[in-house]
Amino acid sequence: MTQALRLVLADDHEVTRTGFVALLAGHPQFEVVGQARDGQEAVELCEQLLPDIVILDIRMPVLNGLGAARLLQQRLPALKVVIFTMDDSPDHLEAAMNAGAVGYLLKDASRDEVIDALQRVAAGEEALNSAVSARLLRRMTERNASGGTPSENLTARERQVLALVANGMSNRQIGEQLGITTGTAKAHVERVIGKLGAADRTQAAVRGIALGLVTQP
Repeated sequence: MTQALRLVLADDHEVTRTGFVALLAGHPQFEVVGQARDGQEAVELCEQLLPDIVILDIRMPVLNGLGAARLLQQRLPALKVVIFTMDDSPDHLEAAMNAGAVGYLLKDASRDEVIDALQRVAAGEEALNSAVSARLLRRMTERNASGGTPSENLTARERQVLALVANGMSNRQIGEQLGITTGTAKAHVERVIGKLGAADRTQAAVRGIALGLVTQP
């Protein structure tokens, strides 16, 4: 039997934490092993328990979710960070991505949506709320149309790689798709990230879509 993925949940509202635990109750793939009331407590719990995924609210006392995400990415880079919030602003989504989050869920999400997102994150994919992502893409497109600095031209191969990144493929999968080694695929991805001025592959995909370099998957 596959061992359940271990989650730490951080939210300053007890009722939210209780509801989230109840939402996952009985699901064999996930287990909430720790709960925190603020971002600092979340960081300390994660360092102690070493979970697979941490779920953070944005607005918390002592240290907010974005600050906690940044600290955790520095201290536990393998930890997957998911933001679980009422904030549907593209500003917050962009900030969460910059902080290293690979998931962005709204608190009105259904049980199926939450479980699907956690499964995608566990599989190494991104899980971003589609409505908020679309608003962020529109804003970035408008920003570029109004005189934002254009990205350096990508080669044909780099556009291929960017399209595969936007479809959520890992470096290994990109290598298999293009008939190149994983190391070569990784090098291409890193060049694409650098040329687009992105912080990571998720942000590169978002910027590539916003710039019209790839179509939205």
